[in-house]
Amino acid sequence: MFGYVRTVNAELKVKEHELYRATYCGLCRSMGKCTGQCSRMTLNYDFVFLALVRYAITPCKISFKARRCIAHPIKKRDSMERNEILDYCSAASAILNYQKVLDDIHDERGAKKLRASLLRPFVAHSRKKVLKRDASLQVLDSTIEKKLAELNAIEKSECVGVDTPAACFGEILGEIMAHGYEGSDRRIAFELGKHIGAWIYVADALDDMRDDKKKHRYNPLLKLYDGRIPSNDELSLIYDATKNKLFSAESALNLIDIDDSAIKNILQNILYLGIPQKTADIIDKYHEETKPKGKNK
Repeated sequence: MFGYVRTVNAELKVKEHELYRATYCGLCRSMGKCTGQCSRMTLNYDFVFLALVRYAITPCKISFKARRCIAHPIKKRDSMERNEILDYCSAASAILNYQKVLDDIHDERGAKKLRASLLRPFVAHSRKKVLKRDASLQVLDSTIEKKLAELNAIEKSECVGVDTPAACFGEILGEIMAHGYEGSDRRIAFELGKHIGAWIYVADALDDMRDDKKKHRYNPLLKLYDGRIPSNDELSLIYDATKNKLFSAESALNLIDIDDSAIKNILQNILYLGIPQKTADIIDKYHEETKPKGKNK
């Protein structure tokens, strides 16, 4: 994914920040074991959010160990010990990265296409490992492939507006979030993933507007505004619209009976503070005088 789903660290308690960071470190190590050492370079905090949501839905015993690594060779840092949720997130990341690289090879030009072509052997190896280990992931792999093809068709049609492609991408994250669950757990996880995924798509479209305009690439927001960067007032409306889209994600999160207060506070921090702040930060790139504040609704 894109690394947009982050906390506002200043609003976390020390123990919550330590848990958040330890989950990231544990996921990094799990990826090294499950999908190969090279796959660790693709890790971002979006999948930490996925891991914490799955811990919230299906609590399991978690443990930590202080370790050194290449990124932090001097001082040991707490790392979550490998478990089934971290292994699943590692596998889901490998599958999504593989399908995304294939999509980039098919659609991109120039440096992005070359980069995707160079990455293909590495992501293919990671995907092969996880599918061999767990055959049930074949369904998720096929679903992501199908949804990315659908998204590609929507984008090639140069759809005006962001709702249709964002909803399609949202369903990809919904399926990743809900894989392996049944009944109400699946419905809640899918709804939460779907709305966060839709926001990620909008955030990426916002982030790429200037570059897409320069390179004459499809961007749903540029199509909506006749090929121009939106004005201050229009950017403020986009900001408000993205916050409104998150209400459904917040409602889904509230349906989860979360026993661990630290996990609950981290997830609420991301939804209520981190995502609005990230949206505001992206918008500020275009119009410094427009400063929507990433505050709790």
